Amino acid sequence: MSKAIPKKEVYGASKRSERDVQRTGCVPGFDGEEVPAERIVPDVKEYISETIDDPEAIYDPAIWDTSGFALVLSWLAQKWHQRCRKLAPRGSKNPQEYLTREQLKACLDSAAAELIREITQGRSLN
Repeated sequence: MSKAIPKKEVYGASKRSERDVQRTGCVPGFDGEEVPAERIVPDVKEYISETIDDPEAIYDPAIWDTSGFALVLSWLAQKWHQRCRKLAPRGSKNPQEYLTREQLKACLDSAAAELIREITQGRSLN
């Protein structure tokens, strides 16, 4: 008998957790306790910033096992890539190839500020 979790259960669990985040504005923190999602954004921003400086950097898998960190990382990475695409040449598949570290970090700063604003506004609307 397989111990694999059916895809629909995984998908349903991720949708439930996103709905919970939208409702409460909180995600599981590094210690397992619920924390406001905007408090994790600086840690995620620092992680992405370090990968800009050193793409070969190795990180503690315990951080990646934190679902709140992974969720916020996903959100911030999406926003960051959107910002980078606006600065890169049209149609480029990998905008990071065309941008300087300073431009990448400026996009990251802007994306992090927008994400924090969206999280706090979303919570205040609920």
